[in-house]
Amino acid sequence: MPGISRHLLYALFLGLVVFGGAFHRSVTAEEEEAPEPGVPSPELQKAIDKAIDTGVEWLKGEQSPNGALGGVTASGDIHHEIGTGALAGLALLAGGVARGESSVDTLYAYLVAKDKLFASAGGRSTYDTGILLMFLTAYWRGEEPKAEGPRTRPGRPAKNPCELPADAKRWLQELTNWLVRVRKPATATWGYPAHRDDHSNTQYAFLGLRAARDCGAKVPSQVFIQAAKTFMERQEPEGPKVPRIVKSTDPNMSDYVVGHDRARGWSYMPQPFLATGSMTTSGIAVLAICHDALTRPERSSLYDSKMERELTGSVADGFAWLDKHWSVRDNPGLGPGWHLYYLYGLERACVYGGHDLLGRHDWYVEGAQVLVQMQAGDGRWSTGTMDSGKVFLGSDVVDTAWAILFLARSTRPMPPIPAPVVTPGD
Repeated sequence: MPGISRHLLYALFLGLVVFGGAFHRSVTAEEEEAPEPGVPSPELQKAIDKAIDTGVEWLKGEQSPNGALGGVTASGDIHHEIGTGALAGLALLAGGVARGESSVDTLYAYLVAKDKLFASAGGRSTYDTGILLMFLTAYWRGEEPKAEGPRTRPGRPAKNPCELPADAKRWLQELTNWLVRVRKPATATWGYPAHRDDHSNTQYAFLGLRAARDCGAKVPSQVFIQAAKTFMERQEPEGPKVPRIVKSTDPNMSDYVVGHDRARGWSYMPQPFLATGSMTTSGIAVLAICHDALTRPERSSLYDSKMERELTGSVADGFAWLDKHWSVRDNPGLGPGWHLYYLYGLERACVYGGHDLLGRHDWYVEGAQVLVQMQAGDGRWSTGTMDSGKVFLGSDVVDTAWAILFLARSTRPMPPIPAPVVTPGD
């Protein structure tokens, strides 16, 4: 083009890219009313509130006079009274029932007594203990949890940041010590505990350890280092490219792709390998908890920058797998199996990752729409997850708890695990 230098043309083009927002087009009514990511419409929010309230009332109606709530019947014998009761207790607290109200107070007292009995008989299990730690800490935290707690001096956590009573604090450390003791030491993974290890038991062990550690319990750093290595090794080695999308905050501009991650999931066990949504959210949760424990309140010397890059890349690839196999209507890889277990795992993973969107999916709004539609008229959720063949009975309590925990966005956030830098060519 005569009279205009190549450099000037480049500058004009760059100006259009950087300052393109100055060239406005009219904003449509649809764009003006576009919902904020993760925020339901007023109508959906009303339905969510009602679903939580009726779910809470159904759980209360299932509680025995002695405080017991839940339990899974297997071939005529009841199991996991502690784990199912503690999960229901978490849901009651998330649904607005406060410490001091009969339903959670009697449940707490029941679980204290039941755990003492199981501990003396050698009957503790991983699921029970991990979820019990979550309920114990949530019960004493109250409505305004202290994310990090007060400091005795810079970088040093207080000994009792959640202000637990002395007996509860001793119980907290005892449960923590038991979990650490029964792990598989070479991999820092858990089974039932005598069984071979699996990624579901391991996830709930780490959820319990995270809750305990945040309330002042001591957990060796080596547990988190070893588990992080194990879960990175056990992730799918390869996967297809999935674009990493950044949503534009400008209604005049489209979302944009900043690079690609690899869709790599996790399975229930290392072998046989079958990646599923529920186990991929488990893998993300374990790695996020390990990253948090190894960087706060001070960085562990065992966690170097190379390992951190590998871990954050592993988490990003896990989210890419969830995006690639997106569903909130079933459990990707398993269909209807463990559907609500997966949804609670999805809520947890996205909160840990700081994601209101997963790819272009508004995971909370889409999931809430499904759960509101699924709820039965009496307030429960019932997928029959544990009722197949009538060998295992009693899954309505855990289904209802998982649904409430999702709808209430109950997971306490942590500093979002950072995504690794990618380039358009990745």
